[in-house]
Amino acid sequence: MKIEKVCISNYKNLKNLKMNFEKEGKILDLVVLAGINGSGKTRILESIFDFYESNARDKVKISLVLEDDEMEAQKELNTQKKEYYEDEKYKKYSPFPISDTSLLVALKAYGGYKDVHEIVFMRVREGFKKLKVFPKIIYVPTETNFQKVEIASPMLVREYKFLNIVDSTLIKDVPSYIATRIMEMANEQENTPMGEIRAAVFKEINEIFEILDLDIKISGISKNAKSIPIFTNSAGDKFDINELSSGEKQLFLRTLAIRMLNPENSIILIDEPELSLHPKWQQRIVDVYRKIGKNNQIIIATHSPHILGSVRKENIMLLDKDDDGKIVVRTGDELYDSYGQPTDRVLKDIMGLETTRNPKVFKLLEEAGELVDKNEYESEEFKTKYKELREILGNKDKDLLLMDMDIQIRKKRGLKNVESE
Repeated sequence: MKIEKVCISNYKNLKNLKMNFEKEGKILDLVVLAGINGSGKTRILESIFDFYESNARDKVKISLVLEDDEMEAQKELNTQKKEYYEDEKYKKYSPFPISDTSLLVALKAYGGYKDVHEIVFMRVREGFKKLKVFPKIIYVPTETNFQKVEIASPMLVREYKFLNIVDSTLIKDVPSYIATRIMEMANEQENTPMGEIRAAVFKEINEIFEILDLDIKISGISKNAKSIPIFTNSAGDKFDINELSSGEKQLFLRTLAIRMLNPENSIILIDEPELSLHPKWQQRIVDVYRKIGKNNQIIIATHSPHILGSVRKENIMLLDKDDDGKIVVRTGDELYDSYGQPTDRVLKDIMGLETTRNPKVFKLLEEAGELVDKNEYESEEFKTKYKELREILGNKDKDLLLMDMDIQIRKKRGLKNVESE
């Protein structure tokens, strides 16, 4: 299941906004939304999630491309409904109408069908037999409170949910997920020593983050009944999951929470994945998320030039404002290619930043440069500004060196002009 198009008619501050996630006949499996604050990045993620929650169907329209098994399930569900739900005997139990969104509605309501009516549940279950994989919508919002983990249970059971939010409630289950994964593998490999089982699970988790070259790795679980995950750094220091830094918590707990949901053929919405992460991690965090699950579509909202520099321009959608203040989407040939570019280029070319310098210093450089252009480099005004710039930037600043060269050239030209006279 992947999104092909999003059309937002009127959702919060977004109006008449259209986005196409198809490129050269293929649906993008990665979409990165960029833009200034207030341009609507987070609102777009929220609108997509609300569409699937059926809270914004009158304001948001989404075109989907379904996998083959999802299309078969859709057909079967519509057949079942046509044959049985129009019967007056069962009509009052029908939890959804016949429509092209029936699969989405059925997936959302699946866990509640047992409480509706047993026959209805059985009919819906027949439709779901066509599904090889149950897709999910996973939303990772910016604000997540990391609650202290007191105990991890090796008996974590998670029933299928179509709509999932990675919040503090979900994240607190991550240690239990690790403990449960150890028990699952132990049951699968009865003759393997428990120490080897634990090592295999820890390797499985550490491999997710291998590309980040982290200083810490999960190395064990506490030996008491709490079963709290233990981490070790390169110096050999050990600490439990509650003692991770804010950046490490964002990285490990957000990522493992998504992994815990086992996404496949799913849509993952992530708001500001760069939060609290070192720039080195930001450069590679997209690759970490792409390693989770199979055949997923990831839609990210970001302010990070490091993330933008790690993806191709066809995956970027820049939210901008036109002369009338209306939010518009710029894509493809309208954008510079940010992939592999240094941060200052991304900030200027993609994010529209005038300069990566401190604005006051930038203004001072501009004013000094204008005086040079007027050949007023001997004036007291220029000397004052130049002295201040030297004190701030030192003797090796590129722009000051270029300014020095320009002055020398101008002086030589002036001397030649005098000699020729």
